[in-house]
Amino acid sequence: MNKLLVLMILVAVVSLVSCPTLANAEIKVTPPLNWQPSPNNNSTTMIWYQNSTKSIFGINKAPDILSFPLFLAGPFVAQFLTDKGVLESTDQISFGHSNYGYRYILNLSSPSKLLNSLSGLPQIGSFLTTIPQGYDVPYKGMLILTQKQGNLYAIIFLSPIENFDSILKDIKPSVDSIQFN
Repeated sequence: MNKLLVLMILVAVVSLVSCPTLANAEIKVTPPLNWQPSPNNNSTTMIWYQNSTKSIFGINKAPDILSFPLFLAGPFVAQFLTDKGVLESTDQISFGHSNYGYRYILNLSSPSKLLNSLSGLPQIGSFLTTIPQGYDVPYKGMLILTQKQGNLYAIIFLSPIENFDSILKDIKPSVDSIQFN
């Protein structure tokens, strides 16, 4: 029974960050200043890049077929990231317009190693392909898993370690502007 529950949670989390969205819900956010939006941005998946710092910020809504409660998905993701050896810390966070969730701070030795270690979370790995080749330096990341009106969302921020804290401060207004409808 426990193995079945763990398998169901694993499928839910992988689907959360990898499946395209077929939902009516939408994300509203004030984009970070001086960041380039992905041409594929829509109302349920948004990604921005800052080429000068090699940083990435994204928000993704899970498909409607996933209805796992946040209190189950949050600890499972923490264990998954711990098992991969990339979790620095985790806590609960409140942000934006009455949003709350689990925040995971990640230490990532390099984008190429990260692609291998996060193969179970392909949506995060797909962000890394936008980092220019030859820029394989240590990265730090933040993943926020949140739920609003029954929908699960992943908020992802990746930046080289030396820029992480300052860039995170720069995108804070965008994080605080997030509204899920």
